[in-house]
Amino acid sequence: MLISGIANPAGETEGYNGLHLKDGEIDEIISGRQMIGIPVKIEHKGVGVGTVVSAFKDEQGRLNCILDITDDEIEGAIAQQWVRDNTASELSLGYTVDINQSEPQGRLSAGRKKVLEVSLVRKGARKGCHIYSHPGKHPPGDPGLIKDWREAFGHPF
Repeated sequence: MLISGIANPAGETEGYNGLHLKDGEIDEIISGRQMIGIPVKIEHKGVGVGTVVSAFKDEQGRLNCILDITDDEIEGAIAQQWVRDNTASELSLGYTVDINQSEPQGRLSAGRKKVLEVSLVRKGARKGCHIYSHPGKHPPGDPGLIKDWREAFGHPF
């Protein structure tokens, strides 16, 4: 099952010093293909139920991705059903952040961020990180599909 969604809202400005991704970091993730092949999990736990097959930035600067959820194992079949019935309707990006401490003031600064996984979740920590397309969400010819894509990409089709 292929699903599409927003994994991270628009990035922070380059002067930002915190745990969220900056706009330039999102660009690096995409250009370096750092998300391709990383696991998809359920609520950041357990085994992978699929992989990320594509990542891109939309016109609003949000990090979008396409996930391939497999039903080879029971966990993947459960994940597919949770997406279909909207039990898991949002995405959450799992990543690490290197924290650096400067001397002598001891000031903390956020360093390199590394994406580890994308999770299907009931409620994500970041606003607007939701699944906007999956098989079965819209029957053929359903005008809701165009509405969802307009919302996701912010322009008419």
